[in-house]
Amino acid sequence: MALSTIAIHSGCPPVQGREGQEAGDGHGPELELQELCADATESEELDELWASLLVFITLFLLSVSYGATSTLFKVKWVLATVLQEKPQAARDYANIVRPAQLPVPTMPTESKTSPSVFPLSLSRQESEGYVVIGCLVQGFFPPEPVNVTWNAGKDSTSVKNFPPVKAATGSLYTMSSQLTLPASQCPADSSVKCQVQHASSPSTAVSVPCKGSNASLTCTLSGLKDPKGATFTWNPSNGKKPIQKTPERDSCGCYSVSSVLPGCSDPWNRGDTFSCTATHPESKSPITVSITKPIENIFPPQVHLLPPPSEELALNELVTLTCLVRGFNPKDVLVRWLRGTQELPQEKYLTWEPLKEPDQTNMFAVTSMLRVTAEDWKQGEKFSCMVGHEALPLSFTQKTIDRLAGKPTHVNVSVVMAEVDGICY
Repeated sequence: MALSTIAIHSGCPPVQGREGQEAGDGHGPELELQELCADATESEELDELWASLLVFITLFLLSVSYGATSTLFKVKWVLATVLQEKPQAARDYANIVRPAQLPVPTMPTESKTSPSVFPLSLSRQESEGYVVIGCLVQGFFPPEPVNVTWNAGKDSTSVKNFPPVKAATGSLYTMSSQLTLPASQCPADSSVKCQVQHASSPSTAVSVPCKGSNASLTCTLSGLKDPKGATFTWNPSNGKKPIQKTPERDSCGCYSVSSVLPGCSDPWNRGDTFSCTATHPESKSPITVSITKPIENIFPPQVHLLPPPSEELALNELVTLTCLVRGFNPKDVLVRWLRGTQELPQEKYLTWEPLKEPDQTNMFAVTSMLRVTAEDWKQGEKFSCMVGHEALPLSFTQKTIDRLAGKPTHVNVSVVMAEVDGICY
């Protein structure tokens, strides 16, 4: 019976009570079998512990292997995605960094225009034994490059080339060159060659007399309904043949005709009187006018360029630049304004007629005003007042002013105006 019980309990008998132990002698087979069963139980527990440990290690390794495999597949998928998208991304980046080059718009270019060259010479010798002559280069485009050279000797000579100035209307430019040399190198009966090189045409040369002899007088008959039949007679003509110009029509529909007497500088500078007699079918009788140059008390003008008053600047609207020309004789004077190097239209400024100065019976003064925006003035735009008078070197002088410079700068210049025949008062 005890063995059957032991089989049911894995070969280990149940622990008997104290009475059974006391019935034996303490060293029977039951005690030995119980000790063996206790050892077997410990061995089974150890095996179960190792089995559990092996299962845990196996599951851990499987988990690690699965995670590594999953991560590997994810990495492969990401790499494949990146490799597939990299060319497109590179193209997109290239489009951002190096955008497609657009065609450069071409600006309309104006055609090149060849310059006209005119001689400029004084009617008298300058002080200290020097002669000043000039060369006027007019009606050319583009403004650069243009080069003016003289064939005079290099000893004791001075050349000043003034920058091109754009005409008030249109796109053509005018510039001038001034040559100063000893009177011994330029006698009255000789001339110096002025040569102009421009991109529009081969070089052009003109001979400039050392003493002016090509000055001319102009007589104009205006207010005609029909220009036909106009005749002019000059006295004296000095053996010169007058030139009758083409009739011109004004804004009112009337015509004007002019006659030019060339080469009269010497008698004019001596103070000779010239008379012009004009006849026309619309006039009942001939019309005669006379002109004489005053040869005494000739004074060059003093030019003062005044900045805008502070009261105008405070309003931040239009400001006034004032050009005061005074102390000159004779009264014939020419005033022009420039913005930068561009001549301004005459309707942009106001110039009064010359008046005699107080207590000065033989001197005149004239005032010209130019209105500009306060913004242009505050931004440092340069404005110039150019004055023409026969007592000036080469007949012209210029003063320039701007807000940054503070005070006007003075420059003697030759004729650089847009028109050859300026209107004098």
